[in-house]
Amino acid sequence: MKSNLLLNKIQLIQSEYKTLLAALLPKLKSHHAPEALDEINLFWLRHIEEVQLYLKSWFPGKNSYVFTAATYMDFDDNEHLPFLIIGEKHVLDDPLIRYSTMQTKMPEGKDAEFLYKQIGVTAEDNLKLLENIREEILILPLRLLNQSNDHNSLYKAGEQAFISLFNGINSLNDYFVKCNSIEDIVRFAREDIGRLIMFSEDDDSTLPLEERFRIASSQTQYMIDANKSDSYNFFILVFGCIQQAIDVIVSCVEYGCIPYIRYPVSLHYISLLSESMSDIEQITLLRFKMSVAFAVHHLCDKDRLGEVCLEEFLKKNRMYNFNEKLISTLTVHNINESNFLGHSIGQLVIDELEKFYDFLSKEDSVVLAENQPSN
Repeated sequence: MKSNLLLNKIQLIQSEYKTLLAALLPKLKSHHAPEALDEINLFWLRHIEEVQLYLKSWFPGKNSYVFTAATYMDFDDNEHLPFLIIGEKHVLDDPLIRYSTMQTKMPEGKDAEFLYKQIGVTAEDNLKLLENIREEILILPLRLLNQSNDHNSLYKAGEQAFISLFNGINSLNDYFVKCNSIEDIVRFAREDIGRLIMFSEDDDSTLPLEERFRIASSQTQYMIDANKSDSYNFFILVFGCIQQAIDVIVSCVEYGCIPYIRYPVSLHYISLLSESMSDIEQITLLRFKMSVAFAVHHLCDKDRLGEVCLEEFLKKNRMYNFNEKLISTLTVHNINESNFLGHSIGQLVIDELEKFYDFLSKEDSVVLAENQPSN
């Protein structure tokens, strides 16, 4: 399929998805959400060939970013703006697909209410993106489509990564035989387990592991089962993060793109696991650009980015090319994919953002005059 025909087809799929979401929204905001999620899953499966062709032949590149490991983007809070100033091509890994895979295990009671509410919020946010910036950010089921990749060995790394947190435990079965209480977990845990795991962005690694686990359990009641053992709930909290990280790494390696991560816990596990995968081509660049994007996200002022209308923002963003300027600045300071862990880039990012805010605030006539080629 020629590139122009493929791009037109992808845009048509986006339009069809917008229509589908609008029709399904009442169901997605009710207890009929599982049925609606099935329809969304079937929609993407019907278009799997075109989407995979786009992701494999058109999307890959060192400036192609996927917004992933998130429950939704949050258009109303301008979360799309810092995403758009990083890179050239942008995809939102459809969060509704993750709920689709969960829906057969949907809990009951208050936990179900929490999930139904989140599904509704996510669906509404997807619609806002499709209605306002569908050509700038494509919504595609990236992590649904990595089943045919050649990196299945990476999935085994998830189990191995969890087991490696302990001494004297050789498998998941061995873990559940030897561990029941949090005290058992601590007894078998490596000395540095406190540094390796992260329960939440507010998790205090200086506290004893037992206390951190109790705090995390009280804050994630929708995830854990109070009737199950500590070892089961510890596994759910930690292994889920590990598997998500593996999933993101596999998808981004498969489709040659960079993960845009805003949640510190996700960044922690992706960074931790990818550190041992440096033999895979692209991982070093992935780690560098992911970290730079994370810094931009957390240091930018979304309100200042949003001071101009969206159309004006998009036009000036294309003219300015913030991403290229930031990478050039890092290069001038000898910060690159090989040594970025040894440098603090916060002030450099802030300085470059200030220049971009200034550019956004200028009148069009001034911008055009400044960008005229000199004689």
